[in-house]
Amino acid sequence: MAGVRVAGRWLASAFCVGMALPVLAEPVKLEGVQLQQAIQRLAQMSGLQVQGIEHLTGEQRISIEGESKELLNSLLGGSGASWDIQNGVLRIYPVAPGRRADVVQLPQTVVLGQVEPSGLMVLDRNMLASMPAGNGDLTSALKIHPNVQFDNAQLSSKTPGEIAPANISINGAHFYQNAFVVDGIGFNNDIDPAHDNTALLDSAPGRSQGLALDIDLLENIQVYDSNVPASFGGFTGGVVEANTRAPSKAFSGKVSIQTSRDSWTRYHIDKRDRENFENSGNANMQPKFTKWTRRANLEGHVTDNFGLMASVSQKRSTIPLSFYSANNVAQMGYQEEKQKRKIDNYFLKSVWSINDRLVLESSVTHAPEVNYYFASNIMNSGVNLKSGGQQYAMKLKWDADWARVEQNLAYSVLEQSRDSDNDDYYTWRKSTAKDWGVGSRATTNSLEGGYGDIEQEQKTLQYKLDINLNPWVTGAVTHNISTGLDASWSKVSYERLTEANVYVSPASTNTCVRVDGTAAGACLMSPTINGWNGQYMTSRTRYVQGGFNFTTRELAAYVQNDMRMGNLKLRPGVRIDNDNYMGKTTIAPRLAMEYDLMGNQRTVFSAGANRYYGRSIYAWRLQDGRNRLRFTDRRTAASGGINAEWTQTAHAANNSTFNQLDVPYDDEWMLGFKQQFAELEFAFKYVNRTGKDQVVKVRGTTLGQPSNNPDLLSSTYTTYTNAGRSRNDIYTLTVQPLRPLDFAGTQTSALLALDWSKSKASSPIYSDTGDTYFDNDYIQYKGRFIHYADRPADNYHRPWTARLNTTTKIESINLTVDNFVRYRSGYAKAGNTGKKVEYNGQLVNVWDELEYKAVVTWDMRLGWELPVAKNQAAFVNLDIFNVLDKQVVSAASTTNAETAVPTYEVGRQFWLEVGYRF
Repeated sequence: MAGVRVAGRWLASAFCVGMALPVLAEPVKLEGVQLQQAIQRLAQMSGLQVQGIEHLTGEQRISIEGESKELLNSLLGGSGASWDIQNGVLRIYPVAPGRRADVVQLPQTVVLGQVEPSGLMVLDRNMLASMPAGNGDLTSALKIHPNVQFDNAQLSSKTPGEIAPANISINGAHFYQNAFVVDGIGFNNDIDPAHDNTALLDSAPGRSQGLALDIDLLENIQVYDSNVPASFGGFTGGVVEANTRAPSKAFSGKVSIQTSRDSWTRYHIDKRDRENFENSGNANMQPKFTKWTRRANLEGHVTDNFGLMASVSQKRSTIPLSFYSANNVAQMGYQEEKQKRKIDNYFLKSVWSINDRLVLESSVTHAPEVNYYFASNIMNSGVNLKSGGQQYAMKLKWDADWARVEQNLAYSVLEQSRDSDNDDYYTWRKSTAKDWGVGSRATTNSLEGGYGDIEQEQKTLQYKLDINLNPWVTGAVTHNISTGLDASWSKVSYERLTEANVYVSPASTNTCVRVDGTAAGACLMSPTINGWNGQYMTSRTRYVQGGFNFTTRELAAYVQNDMRMGNLKLRPGVRIDNDNYMGKTTIAPRLAMEYDLMGNQRTVFSAGANRYYGRSIYAWRLQDGRNRLRFTDRRTAASGGINAEWTQTAHAANNSTFNQLDVPYDDEWMLGFKQQFAELEFAFKYVNRTGKDQVVKVRGTTLGQPSNNPDLLSSTYTTYTNAGRSRNDIYTLTVQPLRPLDFAGTQTSALLALDWSKSKASSPIYSDTGDTYFDNDYIQYKGRFIHYADRPADNYHRPWTARLNTTTKIESINLTVDNFVRYRSGYAKAGNTGKKVEYNGQLVNVWDELEYKAVVTWDMRLGWELPVAKNQAAFVNLDIFNVLDKQVVSAASTTNAETAVPTYEVGRQFWLEVGYRF
């Protein structure tokens, strides 16, 4: 039992008679295993998950036999850690020197944002359940993270009815340059994540997350913002890894319903916008909304070693608007139409512990999103914009004698599509039959219809292998090598499912009969406002059915070595990626270091130097050739009727061309320091990011590459180049107590996070034409002459912020109170004034800035439970956002302070959730 005594020196006594530890049916024998392996196996056989063992270094082989509780008492004897069991999860927590290690953490203790100096923050299940949830999406939970910034308009008071997950920037990178991972498998939407226009003829809007996961599914969220391990690739920002919950051992479940609405929301609207807002017919102004979220889950073990979990969530938002735009309501009256938003999550997961070394997990995720829009003043213009999709995944975890081996296999189908109520669009002259047009008598038109159906899909097969070899020693150095492979194959497609016609040129007619005696389409016999007996369309832009697709293959391999030499830890690594989309092979070295000054985790220095290669977006190629589906046709009137046939007059030239590019990358170096003092842990970190080869869309003429054949390639065509650059400096300080604070029968966990950043304006997002950025001429800014690319960033950037989150549990009354207070500094948004001054013999644009004031906001959740039976309770969660109802400017229409119309964030808003768990 010498091995047990060695193990005991690393962990606290963790299990006692009063803990609800499942008892194994038969005695267990563990031979020749290490400490981490022993804990994992026992937890698996007991139906528990394990967290917090990754830093344990008991490397001597252990051989023990006995009942589960006896084994665990032996393994976790001694001193060095504290523990708890919550919701089927065994958690191990470090204990500061000088404190008793055998003090048991109370059940349901919330650990706020476990922060590592190396760049990892973990938001666990209890924290996710305690914080104000709002729409309950993945990225909204990340507002506590000091290196995560949101779009200025994300909390706009004009659009509180939206339910889609927010885009985020990590360390100043573009929002589509983060890697989103669920249970080891990526779920990024690379079809066209930066496109946000809902009314373009040939596309549909998207975002960076392929699946809008509900946080109720998750066990934890792990965010890597620096010193990211070599096992992750495909980002220049950071990695957001979501891990779904495993089924509990006992049968259990939960149902709940949550709601918010405009009457529970304080709007802050500038008086110059008030009338337009109240009579809005535009999705960008939402004076009314109602939101509902319904959740239900069942879980448990069918047998001792096979568990199932089924979960459903349905999010709905109804947004009543005016059919007429605000400027037409006075003349035509208010006619209500409703836009709708819908996100579903259907999730099924199984966990099969085949034996004490082999676990098979499988999951099915069906997460469609459908948003219904209509265009104001346009009859029958409804359109469903579809995103989300399905993911089928399997994970096999093998605890071998020589390593821990994990394999993931997944297949996903993501879409970014459009389903229109009508395929054809008409600009009718207002008539008796088409009587909704607004305008002067001579020019009034009644608009009708849509732009047809488009389907864009990304079908991906992914395989991932991770091998973590058992530690081995050479001299004074302990090595822990991990290596792995990633492979994915994607088929990306664009297809116009229906022929669509855009008619915009009506002319007078006295008949809707063609010269051959048949009825003429796009023709209407009804007296018009300007005196025509009837009208017919003389020209059309025709989008024919058709499409194209391409396949991509991505391969990656990595290796890294967690080396320990006394108090020093080094993690050198390298990741190699190859793809046939850009036809490039990239090599990304990674190096992280930690030095524990006293060997007791009280004073730790960290550093790192890393390279991260980003994502290549499929839209860059999907645009190529799309315009070739467009034709222009004409027809005329003839004696006795309308000409029988349309005459094709033009075939559109391609307006975009694809070329293989270098893969964008960021070089990072960081320094960190962690100190435990006076029952607090302080962690400071500096990160420098230099981005290169960022992708910028420019016109061919700007590149000096004009079209040689304008009939095939438009003279105004665009393409892409690696002209983008960026630089970001980020300083972060976090402070949190080493253990929850006990006071008057309550427990309070807290986290304070401060950050300061300086960002030069990164290149424009790839969907914006960046000719000005590419030319990089001089501008005058604040009286100084600088290059255009050196202007400050104006979105996803507050120079410094402070976040304080506290969670207080009052066990005597079953109440949890979570407070999130955020300070965001004032900043100046730069913009072109339209004025020019002379510099070096040239006229240059004058830029000015509009100052935004600093602001403090406070969000709160009150969570109360009413126990009604053993392991059963009714619960109520009340979320209050912007408790103090602060007016917060998020954007403005111009940088001219005299004429700027500000857009404010949402004022005080209430959400209510009621439910029952058993």
